Amino acid sequence: MELDLVPNNNEKSDSFGKFFARIHHTEPLNLRGLCEYIESNGTPFTRDIVEGVVTRMRNAIVFFLSSGRGIKLDSLGTLVPTIENKTGGADSAREFNVTENVVGVHIRFIPEGEELDRITSRQMKEKCTLRKTYEVSFKTITHGGKSMQIPVFTPIIEQDPQP
Repeated sequence: MELDLVPNNNEKSDSFGKFFARIHHTEPLNLRGLCEYIESNGTPFTRDIVEGVVTRMRNAIVFFLSSGRGIKLDSLGTLVPTIENKTGGADSAREFNVTENVVGVHIRFIPEGEELDRITSRQMKEKCTLRKTYEVSFKTITHGGKSMQIPVFTPIIEQDPQP
């Protein structure tokens, strides 16, 4: 897992000027790529069968989540719908207007599994090979009268010593 080292540019923060890691994101793997990986790693099912099952599963998940029902994927985790409310709320239940007071519906993932099988949390760090890759700085440019900061990625050559 490649890490970008990004400075805290918030002058009001106690950590101003300190560097923090964030994952260096690359192009996400699409459904076809995931299904091809599954096909080529010890399953008797072809990519098209795996893709068909995953597509049907996606449709079912959307159906149940949009109905307010969570989905438990054994040994992976649970997907549950949550509501984002308008700041301040309504003065009474009678004055609550779903269209105005509900800002959005989100999907929350709650990981599950035995300690050795968790896919998130601090245990996940032990499963990853972490590597510093870029120091990120920001360059301010002006375009059309507006200033904006663009990231500048500088490769980091040295690596942390291995334990």
